[in-house]
Amino acid sequence: MNIPWYETEGNKESLEAFGKVIQGDHPYHVILEPDLNRCPIGYCDHTAKEIVVNPSIFDVSFNEQYYLTKALIAHEAGHSRFTALGILPESIHVIANVLEDERIERLMCKEFMGIRWFIRKLSERFHLQTIPLSKMSDNTNDVIIYFLRLRWANRIGQPIKGELSPKNTLLWQKIEDLVYEAWQAETSKTVSNNTKMIAKILGVKQ
Repeated sequence: MNIPWYETEGNKESLEAFGKVIQGDHPYHVILEPDLNRCPIGYCDHTAKEIVVNPSIFDVSFNEQYYLTKALIAHEAGHSRFTALGILPESIHVIANVLEDERIERLMCKEFMGIRWFIRKLSERFHLQTIPLSKMSDNTNDVIIYFLRLRWANRIGQPIKGELSPKNTLLWQKIEDLVYEAWQAETSKTVSNNTKMIAKILGVKQ
């Protein structure tokens, strides 16, 4: 019986060690969880002091899965280092997460030049898997999807697939500065404040 690549002693130890090193002092425990029901992609649990990532979510070669898993660990390590517990609003967490995710990835890339390649690789994979936005759709959620995909597209120097409708383009123009300000912010507090303003402009309550 073949052992999954992420359960072999060398790979498992390497990924766990990588996760600890890039967290600095008092690192959270790194867990590889291939069960989609338990971990669809990855998360950082500040209470349990755990970083959990799914090493098998991408349908690519084992080598690529290894590199992308490193990227996921680096991303969640960014939350352990830079996301303030209890600051981000839960009721509109989707917006907050998109803003905070880019903020912490930028900080991690600034702190550790060596992980920039992994984060770029992760952005390429997510960008590749996106379905084009429809210019005919006025669904406000498309604006949130737009700036989620914008962060991936910007990182790899590619355009977003599809376009926003004229109505949603106007909404995007109203929140664009708030999005970029949050991405460049020093703390989660700015992300929290801008999330609330963006949600109000978009008419999103939860």
